[in-house]
Amino acid sequence: MKRHLALLTTVALLAAAGYWGLPHLSALADGKTRQTAAITPHIDHNHSPSAPQSSFPVAETLASSSLAGTTAPADLAMDGDGQLIVNSSTRAILEYFLSLSGELPDEKIRQLIQQWAKDNASSRAASDLLTLLDRYNDYRQRFASGDFAASAESDITAKLNQRRQWREQIFGADAAALFADEDRYDSFSLQRHDILTSDRSDAEKAHAMQTLHASLPEHLADQYRQQQALQHLQDTEQSIKKTGGNSADRFAYHQQAFGDEAALRLQSLSQKRQEWQQRYQDYATQRDQILLSGLVGDDKQQQLKQLRAQLFEATEQKRVAALDRLEEPTGE
Repeated sequence: MKRHLALLTTVALLAAAGYWGLPHLSALADGKTRQTAAITPHIDHNHSPSAPQSSFPVAETLASSSLAGTTAPADLAMDGDGQLIVNSSTRAILEYFLSLSGELPDEKIRQLIQQWAKDNASSRAASDLLTLLDRYNDYRQRFASGDFAASAESDITAKLNQRRQWREQIFGADAAALFADEDRYDSFSLQRHDILTSDRSDAEKAHAMQTLHASLPEHLADQYRQQQALQHLQDTEQSIKKTGGNSADRFAYHQQAFGDEAALRLQSLSQKRQEWQQRYQDYATQRDQILLSGLVGDDKQQQLKQLRAQLFEATEQKRVAALDRLEEPTGE
């Protein structure tokens, strides 16, 4: 049993460490992240309120992306000369925009970051941020390579130390400021792992865990609670449903666990999912009529193509075609 628990806690530890190297908590925790990560904005006296309109449409691009309705989680910090001051909020900003990877081309994301920084800080800070972005993308690629995965419990500390060394090689003096929160969380995760895999009694472990959690800064404790809630979100929602709960009860849980904004976004996602399922079901009924109509070859495919174009946006039609390949009647 202890061996089983040890393996589970090892997995949990590596998942927690990986959590800090993955994109930010996206829109789910954006409401609370914004509250905790915000810093006092720097006033750029060289940045006039009447400056020309952005050459790159930042607001329009965000509004048509998955980040619609959200804002960057913090402001850039600068010195008196407009030079970027790197801190953990700088990383949160980069992760915010990089969450669009796969949705937008890399070059467009780069332009988005550059123009946002110019509009909200200074041209010099924007240039500094792009230089940091190149190094940060290098770090993310190394992290995604899987070289940080531990093959045994004894590897965990060594892997975390290896990651810290790589950060210092890539970021130099900025590493400590950029990853201050992650270093603190890594230490927390290691201590948590040591407690849960120790030979202490359940009561002693519970007391040690309580003391450890109390040592976390409020914003990290908040993020840890959100992470745990996200990991168990599906199970919790199913439990609410089984005990007679409705959508209002689910919303109340989301509100308590993630904050008002995230709860609203989860509600919106759920509604969109239900709408999509209903639209696809209506389509599937008409699709099956075409498939069973006796049409063959190109005629049948043309009818299906026209039906998809009639009921779905261009970006949805590939998804529908893929589902068709799974659900098309075989005639058996």
